[in-house]
Amino acid sequence: MPQRNYPQCVLEVLDDQMAYRSAALRAVQRFARARPWRGTLEERKAKFRALNYDLSGAYGIFEPALNFDRNDGGSSGSSHYIPSERRIVIVGKLSVLTFLHEFAHALELDERNACRWSINLFKRCFPKQYGRLVHVGHMLIRPGDLAARLRGRRAS
Repeated sequence: MPQRNYPQCVLEVLDDQMAYRSAALRAVQRFARARPWRGTLEERKAKFRALNYDLSGAYGIFEPALNFDRNDGGSSGSSHYIPSERRIVIVGKLSVLTFLHEFAHALELDERNACRWSINLFKRCFPKQYGRLVHVGHMLIRPGDLAARLRGRRAS
């Protein structure tokens, strides 16, 4: 099994000077202005599909398929990228950061660099939302989700 190579913590990959293609920055900024957390589930999915299309164009890659599974608001931690199918699968809540991470895999980045690419892009384009998140290992988590995780661990 290949080594996952996740960073030990978010701080390992933070880089305010990280460079992105200008078309990619414009795409994510447009997505941010569209408020991806607002609207019906179908409206929100459409916003993610538009971002997937725009980022693919920005990086000159074939657009990966984008599927949504069990979008019940639960953890997005089971989301994944299937390289052989060029497919992103978002499981649980529609998470901007999770989508960006999985899209980074479509750019053929390993785990460490996918974390670096997605976290820094999220921080740059969603600074308020970034500031509300808690660092837990290599992940950024909403405080309420962290509390629920901790309650769940104590109950087991």
